[in-house]
Amino acid sequence: MESEAIKFSELTKFFPKQQEALEASKRFKFVLFGGSVGSGKSYWIRWTCVYWLMKYYAKYGIKGVRAGLFCEDYPSLNDRHLTKIKYEFPDWLGEYNQAKKEFTLAPEYGGGIIAFRNLDEPAKYLSVEFAVIAIDEVNRNPKNTFDFLRSRHRWPGIKDTKFIAGCNPLGEAWVKNMWVKRIFPPDEQEQYEFVFVPALPTDNPHLPSEYYKSLESLPEVQRKAYLEGNWDAFDEEMDDKGYLRLVNDRELQMCFTSNGEHSGYRILGVDPAAGGDESAIVLKSGNLQEILFKQKLRDTMALVGVVMELYRDYKADYIVIDKTGVGQGVYDRLKEMDYPVRGVSFGEKSEDDQYQNLKAEWHFRQRRWLLSGGRLKQHHGWNEFEIVKYKNKDGKIIIQPKEDLFREGIPSPNCVDAAVLTMAIEDSMIKSNKVFKANRGRGFYDKTEEFWEQDIKTIERYGS
Repeated sequence: MESEAIKFSELTKFFPKQQEALEASKRFKFVLFGGSVGSGKSYWIRWTCVYWLMKYYAKYGIKGVRAGLFCEDYPSLNDRHLTKIKYEFPDWLGEYNQAKKEFTLAPEYGGGIIAFRNLDEPAKYLSVEFAVIAIDEVNRNPKNTFDFLRSRHRWPGIKDTKFIAGCNPLGEAWVKNMWVKRIFPPDEQEQYEFVFVPALPTDNPHLPSEYYKSLESLPEVQRKAYLEGNWDAFDEEMDDKGYLRLVNDRELQMCFTSNGEHSGYRILGVDPAAGGDESAIVLKSGNLQEILFKQKLRDTMALVGVVMELYRDYKADYIVIDKTGVGQGVYDRLKEMDYPVRGVSFGEKSEDDQYQNLKAEWHFRQRRWLLSGGRLKQHHGWNEFEIVKYKNKDGKIIIQPKEDLFREGIPSPNCVDAAVLTMAIEDSMIKSNKVFKANRGRGFYDKTEEFWEQDIKTIERYGS
């Protein structure tokens, strides 16, 4: 085994950081390498696939093991890998099939296969299995693609399957959260199998000095990200469509709390969903917001029962629901049963001229509330703040439309929407509604007002 290791190292000539990432893949299941440009990510991914196919044959004697090397689309796959392997992989190592876009190792190395694939439609791999899954620029793919590929990550007789990836420090927020910041969804069972091996352009001895100079000449934000590997550099930067994040990572991290008690008036924000999307319910009271429900429902009207139960269990005072589309039926049913509920539409015009609509106004209320001390009880659903953006267009603030997100394969930020809905109600409105209910529909009557009115009349009568 030692001679094989030496032979492989002589073949690849990994520089120290690449070798460190290879060693990490021997100890961990999910390895992310890179985090900057020019750090040798694509080269490392190709050859690490070769390593594990050879390793599985030597360890288990299993032939024909498959590895999937993925990019977000075919042009990227061709530019980063297919044009390189003909020069990098020696003839004796195996054979490349242009039609199938597969490289098969020679029989003496186990005949393992690297299948070069794109991720334009991940569902086409529904019946395929891979012992090794490798994604180049994993941050260009939504998390549901990652989740789907995990369901294809298995091979008979192999327990130590591997998932390797590389990327630059931008793009999909879930990559940074899981590998770099180690913020995992509560149902993640393999969080201790994730490891990030950072690498910078300065770690790559093969880069020409002119390339460093070009990186050093970039604008500050890009220089911090691409040259220094700063994952937070783009947080406060405007994207190519002119949008800024509503709440950046630095601001968001200051808002999280692992505990907290609800006090004061309690408002339920309800964002109904359909078509396989997740409905969300958030409870707000005082300076605390908590995600109570985030789940898909086959029947949207089943959400009525969930709202009723949470209203009772958390002793809520008011319900605000997005009645656009499927939410109308949920609102009507709650109203029919005499719950204190307000149905709203994000698209309605705001009375404040600086906002395009109520959606923009309430999102900025949410932002101000967070920055003035509001707290978010820890939940992975708050990661949605990473994709909520705004910009100033023609003198009005607008929130990036969901249609833009859908075109990029990004799901709707339903938890954030539910939280924002709680901003539609002021405590004074809840108080007056409670008084109105207590007086059975009559206005509030204060006996002391009658007393003082009589006293004033007496004073006027006697002129003193």
